Amino acid sequence: MSMLIPGQNQLAEPAIIAVDAFELLLAQFKAFVIDYVAARAPQSAAKLKVSLDNESELLSLALEAFCVRLQTHERQYNARIKQMLAWWATGSNLDARLADMGLERQVLDPGDPAAFPPVPPTLESDDDARLRYYLAPHAPAAGSRMQYRREVFTLGERPAVNVKSATPGVVTVTYTFDPDGYAAQVKDGSGRRTAPGEVMVTVLSRDGDGTASADLLDGVRRHFARPDVRPETDLVTVQSAQIQRYKIRVVAKINAGPDSGLTQVAAQRLLQTYAESCHRLEGRVDPSWIDYAIHSAGAAQLQILEPLAPIVCSAFQAPYCTGVEVEVRTL
Repeated sequence: MSMLIPGQNQLAEPAIIAVDAFELLLAQFKAFVIDYVAARAPQSAAKLKVSLDNESELLSLALEAFCVRLQTHERQYNARIKQMLAWWATGSNLDARLADMGLERQVLDPGDPAAFPPVPPTLESDDDARLRYYLAPHAPAAGSRMQYRREVFTLGERPAVNVKSATPGVVTVTYTFDPDGYAAQVKDGSGRRTAPGEVMVTVLSRDGDGTASADLLDGVRRHFARPDVRPETDLVTVQSAQIQRYKIRVVAKINAGPDSGLTQVAAQRLLQTYAESCHRLEGRVDPSWIDYAIHSAGAAQLQILEPLAPIVCSAFQAPYCTGVEVEVRTL
């Protein structure tokens, strides 16, 4: 059975949020108004139909405006419906969905409430929180790839459980939480079988190019050394992700005009966002997406200088963009 993962898969919007076409709405409302009037004033219905068939009539314009307003209302209502679905939920709406799984956002930086003005805490992004939401149900599948990945994402969030029975008929259960908070430093992680009974856990850090620090790796090792985390039959080895560095260099050609600066800024932003989305284990950087991003920014023609071929990473690797360079020329 495959699993849809946000950021790696696309999901079509549900049919419930469809918006009726303007022409269909207008025809339905005209027919409704004519039928309504015909039932109460039959002698006026024919005249009304003639008026509504004339698009320049004030009543026809009023119905068109009503249909536009109704479409706007439907879009707003549909947007609220999507916020109830974890795949599209954002902000506090996503926080509510996280709470369904007993989760809350990771605190990446506690900020400084004593500063002036106060520095608010930095929390994990919607995308990262959503990913942990979808990994949470895989907790019971001990030893699975998804379970290992979930454990890497939730380091220190689950308490160590100690069960003792020092007195007959008395069982004492102790929950000890890890105060170190290593989970907030993890951007991605995975567990892969490298040999019978051997699992390689790979960690991608949020800092710098993603190379995990020795302290973070030690924290991950301690977590997987716990008897309630890994299966007894697995020998777990922990390593940092192998970083595949690359640059994005493009020449964007636009039609003559004053918008070269706007095109460059838009292209830089789109490419930086794309590079950040690829900074994951098993990430892939594809020139076709770079082509799409540059044309979306307003380029008429494009020349990609780097990378010329797709960058495909294994489960132990992650691509890291060292820089985005966009040169804009006028045709």
